[in-house]
Amino acid sequence: MAALTAVGQARTAQGNMRPSNGGGNSGSFLGGIPPGHNNFPNQPLLERSMSQNPAPRPSQPSNTFKEKSSNFIYSLATVFAKRNQPLPPSLTGIPTPTYDPINSPFKDIEAGSEHGSFRLAGKDINIFHLWTMIWHRGGMGNVGKDNNAWAAILQVFDIPESALPTLVQIYSKILLPFESMYRQNLMEQQKKAQAMRQAAASSTPSANNQHPPTSTNTMSPQRGSGMGFPPSQPPSSSVPSSSIQISTGLPPIDGGSAILDGPTLDQDLQGLKRKLEQEEEVKRTRQKTETADSVLPAGSASDQAFVGPSDVNPGPTAQAPTPATMTGHPRTRQELSRRKIEYKPLVRDIETYGGRDLKQVEVELHHSNRRPLRDINDWGTIDIDALTLSIRSKLSTELSYALTTLTLLSTMKGQTPTSGFPINNCPDLFEEVLDLVEDLAFDDVTDSPEAINLQDNPHIVTNREIVDIVYELETQPFAVLERRQGSKHPDLGPRQRPANLILTVINIIRNLSVFGDNVPFLANQPRLLDLLLRVCGVSEKASSYIPTSPVLSLTDCLAIRKDVLYILSLLAPAIRLPEGTTSLSTVRRIFNLITSYLVDPAEAVSPIACVQLAGVPLGGNLRPPSLADIALEVFTRLAHSDGNRLVFSKAVSRPSLWCLFVSLVHRLPLQDLDFQLISREIWLSYVEKIVMALYTLGFIFTPELKSRAKTDRSLGFKNVMMRIIQKLFVQNGAESRQFFIIIVRRIIETLKIIDDAEDSFDNTKGVVSTLSFGMGYGEVGENDIERGTGLLGGYTDIGWNILLCREVQHDDVMFSELESLIRIEY
Repeated sequence: MAALTAVGQARTAQGNMRPSNGGGNSGSFLGGIPPGHNNFPNQPLLERSMSQNPAPRPSQPSNTFKEKSSNFIYSLATVFAKRNQPLPPSLTGIPTPTYDPINSPFKDIEAGSEHGSFRLAGKDINIFHLWTMIWHRGGMGNVGKDNNAWAAILQVFDIPESALPTLVQIYSKILLPFESMYRQNLMEQQKKAQAMRQAAASSTPSANNQHPPTSTNTMSPQRGSGMGFPPSQPPSSSVPSSSIQISTGLPPIDGGSAILDGPTLDQDLQGLKRKLEQEEEVKRTRQKTETADSVLPAGSASDQAFVGPSDVNPGPTAQAPTPATMTGHPRTRQELSRRKIEYKPLVRDIETYGGRDLKQVEVELHHSNRRPLRDINDWGTIDIDALTLSIRSKLSTELSYALTTLTLLSTMKGQTPTSGFPINNCPDLFEEVLDLVEDLAFDDVTDSPEAINLQDNPHIVTNREIVDIVYELETQPFAVLERRQGSKHPDLGPRQRPANLILTVINIIRNLSVFGDNVPFLANQPRLLDLLLRVCGVSEKASSYIPTSPVLSLTDCLAIRKDVLYILSLLAPAIRLPEGTTSLSTVRRIFNLITSYLVDPAEAVSPIACVQLAGVPLGGNLRPPSLADIALEVFTRLAHSDGNRLVFSKAVSRPSLWCLFVSLVHRLPLQDLDFQLISREIWLSYVEKIVMALYTLGFIFTPELKSRAKTDRSLGFKNVMMRIIQKLFVQNGAESRQFFIIIVRRIIETLKIIDDAEDSFDNTKGVVSTLSFGMGYGEVGENDIERGTGLLGGYTDIGWNILLCREVQHDDVMFSELESLIRIEY
């Protein structure tokens, strides 16, 4: 240690020396520094890691994939904004006031669940990941010539080959212009860097000739590098900063240079940057250590030559070192190699809740739900009679085998897409399954029909109320230990809880109804509808609600009601409710189940309020409420035929119909943000179902309810309808009207059927011959002159603007209905 300290002191003394004009200088001996050239800072002889108090190095921030992706998307959005083609804010997460969701060329691209990604074939495609994969393969030009490259890219993103044209189209819209600009700018920067390197190389010989070395002695490369220079680099040469900048950053791109100068998008450039940093680190540190004896041996004649004169400010008479002193035998070194190893753990940014990665769980669940159905022929031959007898026995082991086998059979597909397990060929098996559910749920208790009074105002139990009760019960202390309705009885032992068997059978029926070949058979089973609606019923008890079946809990009832709603959505187009043969109690239960998802005041709000209620950010993947959307689909399909509407009018009370009508009006769009949402296809379909449900209710309404809908100012039915027509049809161009023509026609039909204020089921009026002529509206052959002011008599200006539209003039029915609505009686 004393020898090492002496070396450091000698090194310091050597750095503080000032050369004289008339004598030699040890500076040239130690590295060839010419006199008066003091541009390089003095560096210690020992390594930083060998000093006692090493200076702390600043920590470099980790450039994660998420940060790179965010920077890339920001740069991409900046470039397209400069081109007056802003990208959708839902795609980039960057608010863009100039974005036009109707006329934008990117309106067909569906945003992913996260910013910086789009959705294709049910998968989220990260834009930055797609860019790097295609750029590393030589760009779009090279990838388009190699089919294997596209196959590899599709495999990475787990999307089918059928989505390849759409993927190429999206890349051509978003990333191909960026790729061309980036490639052109990269070539320009490389040319500039090459010209600067050539200029630096041409200036190096002249710099060396101006300051020739004053000594002819030789030293080892390690001794020369101790001053801070590479052994092969002359001290007077300098490297231009631009030659290093081309390796450590990206070339600037017009419109986004401030963004792309910092982060590195290309992985190869990143690797070159790290390599240069390591080389610079090696140049600043000593690779080998020396022993004290070899560095400064006691009494050596080379001490004076190595350390230099003891006089810090030598005079003119200072002696230069003799050649014999400088050309001594080389001293031996202790060859100790030093390596710097830095471990950087591979980490993944995750968002956890309770130690669980919820996003990864959702991804795995999504993959598990999308598993392909196995072919029915893969399971060989199964004895259906044996399954029937196993279910009839009701033994626990036999039931377990039969229900498990039947569950697997219900998920298998047949030779065609609409074929599966043919339940229509197994009527005995189906009857045994229904008997099992009825025995487990009600145990010989017969169903008593409900009294029908069309003037009653019964309370409709909503889905939200049941969820609130379940949440309150399950959050109580020791809720699991408390015995409630539907809990497993201790006497059952290892046998299954009856509710589990009922849930299994409901799941089997739902799987069977997915295949189109089974729909006609299941829809024409009146016992099936009666039993399903009876099982999912609830009754009021002690200011609370309990399931109708004593073996079910409220949690089980929630799951069954949801499954029954899905079953009805699949069977509704084929269900017929003939008058006289259909139980009115069943129809009322269907209506109560549908309206339980639609009439809750907290949920019957406009589209933008639905999004805010769900807590989804406005730039994310926004979807309508799923259960409400399915309930609307069930109601519109089930009440599509006039015969089913007539049965609904005789089974459902008038206050219940009005309650549903008011809730549907409250779900219509009203604000500007609502109309921005319905520019998306999924939200437009949701609003179309609401309007169609309003038309169905208007058809079922009595004249009193129609008059109430026309005159109720607090509801504002006609005002809301006219605002939708004005926003979607009047204020849009001719190209956009074609997307909204269907919903506008449905609105006009709904307004017209409300404006008639007549009983739609009254057949006492005679039908006029089709050869007669007359003025006014005629839906079923009427051609009498209409009296009074129409429902839209106060909107004549807007009405005439709509009548002058080309789409309305080409539709005779729509033109006549609108003309009748804006009539005015003076």
